[in-house]
Amino acid sequence: MSQNLSKKSNKDLVLDFCNYLKISKGLSINTISAYRTDLIEFFRFIDNEIINNDEIEKYISYALRNNSENSKLRKLSSIKQFIKWFNINNPEDMINIDQVSLKKGTYLPDTVPFSEINEIINFYEHDNFINSRNKTIIDFMYSTACRVSELVEVRLSDLDFDDDFVKLYGKGSKQRIVPIGSELKINILAYLKKRDSLDTNEPYLFLSKNMKKLDRTAIFRVIKKMAVLTGKNLEIHPHTLRHSAATHMLEGGCDLRTLQELLGHSSVSTTKIYTKLTKEFVAEIFKESHPRA
Repeated sequence: MSQNLSKKSNKDLVLDFCNYLKISKGLSINTISAYRTDLIEFFRFIDNEIINNDEIEKYISYALRNNSENSKLRKLSSIKQFIKWFNINNPEDMINIDQVSLKKGTYLPDTVPFSEINEIINFYEHDNFINSRNKTIIDFMYSTACRVSELVEVRLSDLDFDDDFVKLYGKGSKQRIVPIGSELKINILAYLKKRDSLDTNEPYLFLSKNMKKLDRTAIFRVIKKMAVLTGKNLEIHPHTLRHSAATHMLEGGCDLRTLQELLGHSSVSTTKIYTKLTKEFVAEIFKESHPRA
């Protein structure tokens, strides 16, 4: 786990978690040993990256190739239980992930229909700095399909309105160029007018009310609050916007290689998790529209 989440090392966190399983849960030595082995393997696999949906997706893909069905389910359960324990004991450094499930060897991300995402984006107006910022954050996350960790690092200098692109910096400081859509451009420009009226020299695009760089947990709170305020009580997280954008693009005809580039996946195998959802979509449309369906 990154130092961003905890001052303790991964080794110490696993030890604390295993002590909790022994003292508070009363689990057997063999069961605790299995948890320890699973978590050590997971932390080695993510190589000190921040725990998020992307890292879990990659690990699941790895587990699918190298373990039995029972082992896969146990390993995922170990990660879930660890995250639940960590979040209870570290409320200020919560690990925010979507619900992850294994069914017949497939990871299926949660998605939200575009109509509902559109309602969330359009809930606020550009009437003040915070409302304008929140509106633009959600539009930016959905329109670019970026990760939270990438969003908080975007600087003003990364925006190119001549060619309508933004530079995003992913894992390992890998840079990729992502288009700025026409509607997102309108919102960014409106937000920048509010931002420019403030007295700040901060280089980052999205700022807190104190004119400081936003952190990942602040983004999570913004999106959850917006989902609640719409009155729909949607189960939506920052990563849900990324999943939804990817799924909607495939449904619209985007090919896997292009989507891989947009999402910043190192392997197309990670991108393929979305094809299951789009196949179901195509099947549904086929049944509704084809004369011989």
